[in-house]
Amino acid sequence: MQKTHIRSERTSGKARQCLILLFSITALFVLQGILRPGSVTIAQGMNISRQASTLGIVVLGQALVILAGGIDLSVGSVVTVTNVFAVSFMKGQDENFLKAVAVCMGIGLAAGMINGIGVLKLKIAPFIMTLCTSTILQGVYLVYTGGAPSGNVSPSLKGIGNGLWGGVVPYPTLFWVALTVLVWAALMFTPYGRSIYAVGENADAARLCGISVGRIKISTYVLSALLAVVAGLLASGYIGTTSMSLGNDYINNSLAAVLIGGNSIEGGKGGVWGGFMGAFFMMLLFALLTMINVGQAGKLVIQGIIIFGVAASQGVLENR
Repeated sequence: MQKTHIRSERTSGKARQCLILLFSITALFVLQGILRPGSVTIAQGMNISRQASTLGIVVLGQALVILAGGIDLSVGSVVTVTNVFAVSFMKGQDENFLKAVAVCMGIGLAAGMINGIGVLKLKIAPFIMTLCTSTILQGVYLVYTGGAPSGNVSPSLKGIGNGLWGGVVPYPTLFWVALTVLVWAALMFTPYGRSIYAVGENADAARLCGISVGRIKISTYVLSALLAVVAGLLASGYIGTTSMSLGNDYINNSLAAVLIGGNSIEGGKGGVWGGFMGAFFMMLLFALLTMINVGQAGKLVIQGIIIFGVAASQGVLENR
C-alpha cells in the first residue's frame, strides 16, 4: 500500500513538472511571436527539435546517472572525441561508416567503464572522477589531431544529421524520441529501472534487498557515455566536419535540462520526459535570446540563474 502511494506521488510529481515545462515552452513561443511576428512556424519548431535532439540524447544518459545518485561531467568530452574520431575514420566515405561507429562506441564504452569503476571500486567522488575522465579525453583528441583536425563525415551520416522524415521531421529528432521512449519503458516496466530508482533513493537499503548496487551504478555511467556517443555522431552528421568545441556546452546544458525536468540532484527522483522537455526548453530559450541579440555572456548568466533557481527550489521543497 505504501509502495503504491509512493509510486503515485512520484508519477504525479513528474506529470506536474511536465505540465509546468509545457506551459513554459508555450509561453516562450508566444513571446517569440510577439517579438518577431510570423517567426513561429512548424519548420522553426522542427529546427529547434533538431538542435535539441543531441542535447536531449545526452540528457537521457545524464538522467540515468543522476537517478542512481551520481553525476557525469565527461559527456561533453565524449561528444567531442566522438566527433574527432568519427570524422577521422570516415574520411568522407560511406564504406568507413560502420568502422567509425564501432571505434566511437568502443571509446564510449571504455569511458563509461572507467567512470563507473573509479566511482565504485576506487571510491572516487563522481564529480572528481568524471571530471578526470573528461580531462583525459580532451588530451586524447588534442594529441590525436595535433590541434589541427580535418576531414568530413560520410554522406550517409550527413544525410541522417540533416535529413527530414516525410519532409518535415528531422531524423535526429526521431532518434531522440525513440531513445526516450526506450529509456522510459526500461525505467517504468523493468526490474533494472526499478533498481536504478532504489539505488538512487537509498543505496544501502537497495543492497540489503539484493540489488547489485555496483553493477547498477556502473551500467548508468556506461549508458551515459554510449548515449553521448550517439549524440556526438548525430551532431557530427549535422555539421559535417570536425569541431574541437562541439561538446563544450553539453555539461552545463545537460545538467540544466535534467534539473529543470524535475530530477533531484540527490538521486532517486525524476524521470526522462521532464528532461526531454527541459532540453527542448533550453534550446528554444537560447534561440529566442539569439533572436533578440543577447550575447553568449548573457546566455551563460541566464543558464546559471536557471540551474540555481531549480536547485534552490528543490532544496526548499524537500525540506518542507
